[in-house]
Amino acid sequence: MTPLVLFDSLDLSKASNEDFYTTTEIIAEQTGIIYDSVSRLVRKYKKKLEEIAPLTWHFESSMKKGSRGFEIRVNNRGNARKVYHLNEQQTLFFIPLLGNTPAVVQFKFDLAAAFVAMRNELQARKIARAVEKQKGVTLHQSISEWVHYPRHGNTWHTIIRSLLATTVTGLTKKQIQARDTDWRKEKTLLDLLNSEEMERYKMLEGISIAMIEAGSDYEPIKTAIKSTMTTKKAETTTETA
Repeated sequence: MTPLVLFDSLDLSKASNEDFYTTTEIIAEQTGIIYDSVSRLVRKYKKKLEEIAPLTWHFESSMKKGSRGFEIRVNNRGNARKVYHLNEQQTLFFIPLLGNTPAVVQFKFDLAAAFVAMRNELQARKIARAVEKQKGVTLHQSISEWVHYPRHGNTWHTIIRSLLATTVTGLTKKQIQARDTDWRKEKTLLDLLNSEEMERYKMLEGISIAMIEAGSDYEPIKTAIKSTMTTKKAETTTETA
């Protein structure tokens, strides 16, 4: 099956969302529209497309077998065919211009799903790559170097650590602090965790570091932390049942 979304990097984990694109060739094949018509429409709206992002292309280099052996694929004027690349935002503008035939509607759906799948795969690979590199990287260091750090600055340290502590204990921050009647500011929530909770904390800390290193924002990290702990509790319940 022909992939609907492409990228040029050999290493997907080093790519970015902006690197993903589809082509006028894929669009023509999937919608059943003559290639020259698709290409002509791109040229017609070239300025609009370039307002979204630079319009890139390549000359068709795939070969087809002709009477004299393999020949370069050409357009109907005998020239090497220019194949345009459209990123996700450009396709959002361009695809509706093709009309609403059943084939176009299906392609819109399939293409949107393909872009989402590629983004998810990119994020998964970035996290996997970060997990491999995280040895020796502390949570404090990863937060300090986080791409989202400027938004809240040092407050992120408290936010992330509170998330981990409240998740492993099932208590609010105030309830954890209430474990010690002599609570002082120089103490941390970690000082009030028992050994079992501390073990879970370290596990979630590793997940947090990996996701921070991968550039994830806070909400996806929070969701992953909460769901991981929920899964662990479910596994424990099953084992003891």
